Amino acid sequence: MPNVIHTAARGRLLAATLAALTSLLSLGADELRAQAPPEFGGVDVGRTATITAADMQRRVGVLAHDSMGGRDTPSTGLTMAATYIAREFESMGLKPAIGTDYFQWYPLTAIEPGAVSRQSLTLSQAEEEHRLDPSRDFVALPVGPNAKASGSLSRASGSDAEGKVLVILATSQTLGDQLGRLREELAGGAMGALIALDAPERYVQGVRMFFGRSRLSVGEPDVLDMPVAIVPLGSLPGPLARAIEHGEALDGWSADLRSSAMVQVDSAMNVVAWLEGSDPDLRNEYVVFTAHMDHVGVGGPVNGDSIFNGADDDASGTAGIIELAQAFATGARPRRSLVFMTVSGEEKGLLGSEWYSEHPLFPLEKTVANINMDMIGRNWTDTIVAIGKEESSLGPAVERIAADNPGLGLAVIDDIWPEERFYFRSDHYNFARNGVPILFFFSGVHPDYHRPSDEADKLDYEKAARIVQLVYLLGLDVANADGTPAWNPEAYRRVVEGADD
Repeated sequence: MPNVIHTAARGRLLAATLAALTSLLSLGADELRAQAPPEFGGVDVGRTATITAADMQRRVGVLAHDSMGGRDTPSTGLTMAATYIAREFESMGLKPAIGTDYFQWYPLTAIEPGAVSRQSLTLSQAEEEHRLDPSRDFVALPVGPNAKASGSLSRASGSDAEGKVLVILATSQTLGDQLGRLREELAGGAMGALIALDAPERYVQGVRMFFGRSRLSVGEPDVLDMPVAIVPLGSLPGPLARAIEHGEALDGWSADLRSSAMVQVDSAMNVVAWLEGSDPDLRNEYVVFTAHMDHVGVGGPVNGDSIFNGADDDASGTAGIIELAQAFATGARPRRSLVFMTVSGEEKGLLGSEWYSEHPLFPLEKTVANINMDMIGRNWTDTIVAIGKEESSLGPAVERIAADNPGLGLAVIDDIWPEERFYFRSDHYNFARNGVPILFFFSGVHPDYHRPSDEADKLDYEKAARIVQLVYLLGLDVANADGTPAWNPEAYRRVVEGADD
């Protein structure tokens, strides 16, 4: 049955989570403290003095503990992590973003294809039937529990396709756009759709793999209830394939299409807290700091370990957000307001930040910058990548701050892995595409990336603390400046307006 978490159930879940978390923080205190690393010296960091390597180690130790179960989205472990973060924000005097609630809940829908035996497609002309093999000849899209259609094939969409099965010719270049318009195409009363795909076999196999696995998306179920089959041209009966390819009439052809998928509803949360700015004119503008608190949960054991703790990815950035909040909460308030957010669902496709970008708790048009941290605890000791540095005035600002604070010992460099498209793979992207200038602090992947071996004892906490101090100084600079960060016009055209390079 669908697993819908309503308000009362959430309350019971949080109560149980709080009890488990309290046990973790008390009984495991010695283990979590471990051996405090030496603090770095020679840095005149002033108000950043509360950001320490020992604090970073302690916080990562909590977030990446085995009891969190890898913080999958959604999971009890994720709720434990979120509860811990909210308690820390509350203890620092930060305001909750929604009344008295630090959690921004959002709905999730998981759709998993049904058994192959429950997918079928039969094409008929006159007395001749062609039964296609669902394991080889077509891909049934997982659109709902029991979708079925039977009717004549039609090229026409809208009301002209009423009671018929719509036929669409697609290529590898057009399939994505055509799937995006499919609901609109079917709106006139078509029973379902057959998408004839003219593409190489390798592309077809990629389509089959994509739709053959469970997919998690943001929002309540938007079930299509009309079956859709993607069929390579070579799998269609020859006369039908030629007619579709050459735009000829489909007279006499009909289809019977059935598909099945399992739909499950759940929910997850972002943790959001804020500090109001001191300037009466600027306090309604916001600097938003983000990191993702989720990881990938529990998987197949590797060397006997099946918990993917995600210490670097991204307990390191999450610990950094908590440290930033503490540093800002203990000093004089900057002029603009500050928002501290740990999001979930990053590993499932930036889901939590997608929900926030569509349901912002603070207006995006008043959000002057998003500073994101993901995987800041490994690799070089003296270098940090700031992805997006060339896109706005935040880039020159962080370079200036790093130069003015040589004791931090950090060189800030551009993205050195553009082919990996990291720009699109963390939560800053959902701010950038909505017009908010961003910087993404990232130390790169490593052999323990998305493996159980991403453990807390492998992080360089001294380095991570220096990165968080740099982020603090940048955030302070942005929050107190007379003006706001400005986009590079070409970057704005490309990222926000979606223009081609």
